[in-house]
Amino acid sequence: MTSPTLTVGSILIAYSPTFSLLLLLVFQKPQLVILAVCSAFAYLLSALLSSIAWLVTSAIIGNAIGSNGDNDDDSGSSGGGNGGIGTLLALAIPGVLCQMIVRCLFVNGYFRVENVIRRSVAKHEEEEIAAANNASNNNSDGNSNNNNNNTPSETNALQLQLNDLSCSIASGCGYALLHALFLYGTLLASESGE
Repeated sequence: MTSPTLTVGSILIAYSPTFSLLLLLVFQKPQLVILAVCSAFAYLLSALLSSIAWLVTSAIIGNAIGSNGDNDDDSGSSGGGNGGIGTLLALAIPGVLCQMIVRCLFVNGYFRVENVIRRSVAKHEEEEIAAANNASNNNSDGNSNNNNNNTPSETNALQLQLNDLSCSIASGCGYALLHALFLYGTLLASESGE
């Protein structure tokens, strides 16, 4: 069991960079918070797929080693013995591939959402212009200029800046936060005696 100050220091070292970026940058805009949560969910999916791949691969390797009859001490599942390096590679490569695939799917989904938002804003602009044109046809006294002046400010308010550095940092923060929780959370819980 470690001292409380060492535990608090370890927590600060593990989580401070991610939390400071979250507090200073991500929590300022709601769309960045949504993006961080979605990227954290993408990491959760990649961890799930990696775990499933590990279960399948370890079962296959365990059956292959067990069927040889040479090795009865279950050294294939612990990484030692004859199949140690092969087992580690067979478990690491599918895990890395699962994370890469989920990251690519996340980026693909991100760009799809960005295109949907841009199309929605463009459709809104077209509707506003059509409404302004209809109003100008009905009113010939010049009041339609006020409607045209309001359209760009409303369009700018609807635009979400989804393709800038802050979005990259937000998605990286979400991914990093869940990774740090999985990696260091179990270590800190076991060291604190809980």
